[in-house]
Amino acid sequence: MEHKSQSENRKETRREREIEKIREQDPGFIPPEHAPRNKKKTASIWMWLGVGILILLLIVWLTIAMFTGDTDVNMITPFPWV
Repeated sequence: MEHKSQSENRKETRREREIEKIREQDPGFIPPEHAPRNKKKTASIWMWLGVGILILLLIVWLTIAMFTGDTDVNMITPFPWV
C-alpha cells in the first residue's frame, strides 16, 4: 500500500478537479500521465564551453585564412585605392 503525504493528496485532488473542468468543455479529453517538467532557467557549463570552443575555432580559421590569402570572399571595397 502506498502512503502519500497530505500535499501529494491535495495536488492529486486539485489535478482531478482541473481535469473535470476541462472534461466539461471537452468530453474526449485524455489527461497526460505525467506532470510537465519545470524548464531549466540557466544554460549548462557544457553549452558555454562548446560555444567558447566554436568561437575560438572560428577566430583561428579566419586568422589562418587571412594570412594565407585564402578567404574566398569577393569583397567590394567602398574605396578603390584600398
